[in-house]
Amino acid sequence: MNDLELFLEWKPYLFSIAYRITGSYADSEDILQESYLRWLSLDHSKIQNSKSYLGTIVARLAFDLLKKASRKKETYIGPYLPEPIPEKIEGVNDEKMNFAFLVLLETLNPFERAVFILRESFDFDFETISQIIGKTPIYSRKILSRAKQALKKRKKKFEPDTKLHEKLLIEFSLACVKRDTKSLSKLLREDVIAYADGGGKVHAARIPIPGIIRVISYVKQTTKTASKNTSVYFGFANGIPAIIGYDANDLPKFVQIFSKNGDQIQEIFTIVNPEKLKAFQNKEQLKQLGYIRKPNLITFLYWDFRNKFIALYRSIARY
Repeated sequence: MNDLELFLEWKPYLFSIAYRITGSYADSEDILQESYLRWLSLDHSKIQNSKSYLGTIVARLAFDLLKKASRKKETYIGPYLPEPIPEKIEGVNDEKMNFAFLVLLETLNPFERAVFILRESFDFDFETISQIIGKTPIYSRKILSRAKQALKKRKKKFEPDTKLHEKLLIEFSLACVKRDTKSLSKLLREDVIAYADGGGKVHAARIPIPGIIRVISYVKQTTKTASKNTSVYFGFANGIPAIIGYDANDLPKFVQIFSKNGDQIQEIFTIVNPEKLKAFQNKEQLKQLGYIRKPNLITFLYWDFRNKFIALYRSIARY
């Protein structure tokens, strides 16, 4: 196996390290390119474990970039959300790739995030982690403990029910298109929060929008605006169903993801910053891979009929 084949064998693993640490698709791609150039310059006869060696290179590059990015986030315009990636996780309860969990990781400082990801997701030993972050193994353990405590306070229950998630996504989309306040009020929790990440590049709400009344008004207005010259697709982002919009030039316009609590929507994440939508640029390729698909009109009609039938049945049952 030559140098390129060996690197490609571990590429998905290496990308996962870079992405979970940085939360950025574009940065992760850059990190992999840099790590490959470093890999080519090495004497491989002295490397006993290529996976471990490459993983350490990528983790160090990702951590260095994370520290630089944390300073940029301080002046970022509006809510800062991770970059979504088109990915299906079938049969895998991988909480740490879930978008809502990546949002939660943004509350940690760079040291806490890196240590938590490297230890909990990839089982790096503390000696290696200490070399990556420049701290002692003992102090690295303390950082991990702090990170776990911080996440425990904020963490919500992870619910990987993809079928229910898809059902909510379809009903939510239908309610938004129809601007149906009654249906939206049933789908959203009272304490729902909507986040929009425009990064100052495009128009977006600059503060989180809390509460069902304000969120309903927000999604109805944004749906009306987004419907102009926009093709809407259903797909997957970070392993969960998502709504993806493309403009007239087939460039990604937005990605919308939500987290749920029970059978209702808890948080709505809308990414409209063009720099964070690069993973969704090749629409035709994503369609071929099955990551995105056009909404099925029959599906919409089914759910519309179903909801009307249930409403009619309940009104009759009262009498």
